Amino acid sequence: MPLELPVLDDRNYEQLLDDAKRRIPSHTPEWTNFDVESDPGITLVQLFAFLTDSLLYRANRIPERNRLKFLQLLGVPLQAAAAAEGIVAIRNERGPVQALSLKPGVAVMAGNVRFLTRNGLTVLPVEGQVYFKRPIDADSPRHAELTLQFDAVRQARLAQAAATGASTPEIDLRFYETMSLKLPTASEPNPLFDLVNDTLDGAVYVALLAPKNVALDAVREAIANKTLSIGVVPALADDAPPLLPQVRSAQRLPVPALVYEMPDVSATSSARYSRLRVIQEPDVLSQVGVVQLELPGATSLTTWEFGEPLDEGSGDYPPRLEDEKIKARLLTWIRIKVAAPATTGVQSPPVIARLSWLGINAAQVRQSVSVVNEQLGSGTGEPDQSVKLANTPVIVDSMRLETQNDDSTWQLWRLTDDLLAADGNDLVYALDPEAGEIRFGDGLRGARPAAGQRIRAGYEYGGGVAGNVAVGAINAAPDPRLQGGYKVENPVPTWGGDEGETTAEGERNIPLYLRHRDRLVTAQDFKDVAARTPGVDVGRVEVLPLFKPARSESSPGVVTLMVVPEYDAVRPRWPAPDRLFLQTVCDYLDPRRLITTEVYVRGPEYLDVYLTVGLRVREGYFRDVVIQDVRTRLEEYLSALAPGGPDATGWPLSRRLMKKDLEAAVTRVAGVEYVQSMQMGVGSAADIDARDLTGLQLPRLAKLGVREGEAESLAGLLGETTPGGPAVEVLPVPVSRTKC
Repeated sequence: MPLELPVLDDRNYEQLLDDAKRRIPSHTPEWTNFDVESDPGITLVQLFAFLTDSLLYRANRIPERNRLKFLQLLGVPLQAAAAAEGIVAIRNERGPVQALSLKPGVAVMAGNVRFLTRNGLTVLPVEGQVYFKRPIDADSPRHAELTLQFDAVRQARLAQAAATGASTPEIDLRFYETMSLKLPTASEPNPLFDLVNDTLDGAVYVALLAPKNVALDAVREAIANKTLSIGVVPALADDAPPLLPQVRSAQRLPVPALVYEMPDVSATSSARYSRLRVIQEPDVLSQVGVVQLELPGATSLTTWEFGEPLDEGSGDYPPRLEDEKIKARLLTWIRIKVAAPATTGVQSPPVIARLSWLGINAAQVRQSVSVVNEQLGSGTGEPDQSVKLANTPVIVDSMRLETQNDDSTWQLWRLTDDLLAADGNDLVYALDPEAGEIRFGDGLRGARPAAGQRIRAGYEYGGGVAGNVAVGAINAAPDPRLQGGYKVENPVPTWGGDEGETTAEGERNIPLYLRHRDRLVTAQDFKDVAARTPGVDVGRVEVLPLFKPARSESSPGVVTLMVVPEYDAVRPRWPAPDRLFLQTVCDYLDPRRLITTEVYVRGPEYLDVYLTVGLRVREGYFRDVVIQDVRTRLEEYLSALAPGGPDATGWPLSRRLMKKDLEAAVTRVAGVEYVQSMQMGVGSAADIDARDLTGLQLPRLAKLGVREGEAESLAGLLGETTPGGPAVEVLPVPVSRTKC
C-alpha cells in the first residue's frame, strides 16, 4: 500500500464561507437577511472564513515540514549548484609595453555572469601564434615533383658530409607546409589537432610576436626573465584517464609530459634548442591546464638569421613564415613536443597528444563571486553551534574560516566531512554548501568556539547553467588594470555549470542515499551515485563489473561505467560524452570509491547501422505520413536513451542486433500492412541478418531509407559504385600556399 501524505483539512475559503452561512439559521434564527453581501455580519463571517483558510493552509504544511525536518535529521544535504569552469586568454593589444602581474581572483565577465581567475598570471606584451609542419603525402604527385626539384639540396648535403670526412647516410627529403593551428569557433568549438600524427616532426611552434610598430629590443627587455603562461585544452573527443587503485608505492606512474624549448642561436652549424624552466606543469594532455614557463634574459630571446634562403625551415629549424609582416615582428620561438620515453627497457604505450586549443597569456577561471572576511558573529561556548553565511551556494574548496584569539590573532579552522570522527581539540567544522550553514562540534567530537570569540569567513559562491557560455562570451573585465588596451576572451566554451537540487528532488533521493550511503560498493551504488553527478546531465548509466576496455578477459577489481549524456544537439538519440563530461563524472566518483577499485568511465562505442526498408501501406493511410512514422519508430527503437530498445529504456548492452526485431518494430507502426524487404548493414554495405554487440557497443542509425515497394540497396543508400562499372580516376591537384 503506498504511503500518501495526509491532508489535514481540504476545505477552502468558499467552502468555509458557505458552511458558516448554512449554520446561521440554526444559531441565530432572527437573522434572515444573511444573503446580502453588504450586511456587516456577513463581512465578519467572510473575515473569519479568510482567517480560518489561512490557518488551514499553515496546518496542511505540517506534513511537508516534517518531511524536511526528517531530511535534515538524516544529514542528507541538497546537492548545491555546480560552478562552471573555463579558460581565458588576456591579450595586450594596445596597452603599455610592460608585463602586467595579476594575482588569482581577477574578475572577468560574460554578460552578467562573473568569473574569477584561479591562477596567477603575468600578461606579457606579446602575441602568440601557433604553427606546425603539415607533411605532404609521399604518394601524391606533388611530392614526386618536389623530390626532383630539391634533389640538388640532397646532393649538396651529401657532398658536404663527404668533404668533411663524416659518414654519409642516405638523406630522405620530407616536405611540409607551414600551417597555423585552427582556432575554436562557435560553429566548431572543439577542433581536433593530433600533435603526433598531424605534424612532420611531432612538434608545434609558438611564435612570440611583438606588437605592431614597437621595437623588438624594447619588447625583449619587457618580457625578459618573466613568466609565460601557456594554456592547453586537450581534445574533448578522447576518453578520461581511469581511476587507478590507491595503493602505497614508492613508484609513481609516469605522466606524459611536454617539452618546452627555445632556440639556442649559439650553435650555428645546426638547429639546437635549450629547455625552458617549468614553474608549473599540470597534465595538460589529460585535462585543461596552464603551464608556466620562465623566460630567459633579453639576449637569449632571439632566433636564427639565415644567409641561405634554403636553410630557413629545413631540418629542425622552426617552420618558414611566408608573411613578411609577421616575420618582421618575430621575437623568438617556443617549440613544444612530447617528451621522449625513458630508456628503462620496458616498452611504454604510445602517447596520445591531441589538442583543441593552445595559446599564451592564459588563466583558468571559475564562475564565482568572492567574499572576504564576512563577519559571522561571536561564539557562545555551547555545544553544536551553527552560523550561516550570507551568500549561497558556497564553493567548498574556497572556504576559509577563522576565529579570533585573545591576543587578537586569528586561528584557522579545518573543513571536515564528519564531525563525529574528530577529537575534542580538533579545530574542525562541517559545511552545507547549498544552505550555507556551518556547524561546529560539541567539545567532545570537534572543538567549539568559546564565548565571545569572533568568527569570520572568506569564500566564493556561485553556480548554475548560466555559466555555460559559448566561445568568446567572456569579453569584459571590471578590473581597472585591464581597461586600457587589454582584451579578455575565452577560446573554448565553459563547462560544468549546473543548477542545485530542489527540495522535491532531495526527497526523492532519500531512499537512494540510504541505500548507497554515498559510497560505491555494489553495482547499483555506482549507478545511483553517477546519475547524480553535479555539473553534467546524465541520461543513462550502465555498470560493467570485471570489464576493462580493450581487454577481452575478466579483470578482477575493475569496474567500467558507460555514461550517456541526456542531451546532444547534433544526435539527440545517440549522445556521446566528451572528455570534460567523463572527467567530471570521474572526479565525483573518485572520493566515494573503494581504494582498491579501478574505475573506468567511458561513453558508448557506437556502431553505424545502415538500413533500407521496403513496405506496403494499408488502404486509407497517407503514404508520406506512414513512411515518416516508420523512420521515427526505427530511430526511437535503436536509440541509446529512452524510449529505445525493447524495454523502452535505451538499447541494452550485449543485446544482439537482428533484422527480425527491426521488421517487427516496423510492422507495429499504424498504416504498415507488411514489410516487403529489408537490408541491414553494420559499418559497411554488406547485407547481414544479425550482429552481436559486445562490451560498450551500441547501434547508431547512421543512414536510413524507407520507401513503398522493394527496399533500396545499401550500396545505393551509401552512394557506392556497384562492381563492374567504369573505373573513376581521382586526379589530385596540388595547390601551392606560396603567393607571388
